[in-house]
Amino acid sequence: MSEFEQLTVLITGASGCAGHHLATLALRSGAQVFGTSRTRPVPEGVIPLPGDLRNREDVRAWIAAARPNRIYHLAAAVHGSGSHGPEDYYKTNLEGTYHLLAATVELAPHARVLTAGSAAIYGQSGPEPITVETPLRPRSAYAVSKAAGDLLSGQFFLEHQLHVVRARTFNQTGPREAAGLVCATLARQIALMEAGLQEPRLRLLTLKTARDYCDVRDVASAYWAALEQGEPGEIYNVCAGRATSVREIVEILLGLSRVKGIALDVAEEENGNSIRSQVGDSSKLPACSGWKPEIAIARSLTDLLEEWRGKVASGEVSA
Repeated sequence: MSEFEQLTVLITGASGCAGHHLATLALRSGAQVFGTSRTRPVPEGVIPLPGDLRNREDVRAWIAAARPNRIYHLAAAVHGSGSHGPEDYYKTNLEGTYHLLAATVELAPHARVLTAGSAAIYGQSGPEPITVETPLRPRSAYAVSKAAGDLLSGQFFLEHQLHVVRARTFNQTGPREAAGLVCATLARQIALMEAGLQEPRLRLLTLKTARDYCDVRDVASAYWAALEQGEPGEIYNVCAGRATSVREIVEILLGLSRVKGIALDVAEEENGNSIRSQVGDSSKLPACSGWKPEIAIARSLTDLLEEWRGKVASGEVSA
């Protein structure tokens, strides 16, 4: 692409947590931005493309309409954020990814593509941080579907020479986090308590697990850096390089709460496939692009709680 050619960006899942922030970043860069979403309106300034990732002809129509030179594939059936079953994971995360990559090869073969994967494909972390060379040990239908989509992306680079970069994203939090995920679930309850709509008792499954969290705004900038400065065919972990436990998250949120003396109601439920701890090696993407996470988790949680306070105050959310 010449320096005078306009950047034309297609974001699947543009109304999602990372998609919304990525769209904002792309618009600020002067790009023309197209976006897809099955559930909510795309951000202001984004040109909406109707359809379903699981429908091959819909996906071909997206590529034909946008003629993008940058594609960020973020749409997915996400574990923990809705009532998805194994069939939906495979249809969306594997079959949908195939539809997108195949349509790109046919209709926009010179586009750069980033596929957003998940650290769930690695499974349980060992004593050392997870690198992109760590064997994949997915433990759930969701993780298997994301692993298959990740491998498919690599195959399209090898077989079709498509400029594909694979991002393997560890946990993310901050504004717009989906309601069913851990940090948002806790922030929502505290906002309800502050409004007098829930007793001062914080309900959660466990305090024992720990994950590597990045702020979603840092994740968006990581995707941008990976596609602009990363190498085609390469894999990049998107993470902070530090594990934060649920206990630490609870302590931060309780410290931010306007209600004191909140009791904890911990179920300590675990399932045999649950991952107790994960921490990633975050060195590869900074080495090629200079990207690094800038936003501390305390700020991420502060902004997330403030967002839920607004939702409760507006009546958008009730007990």
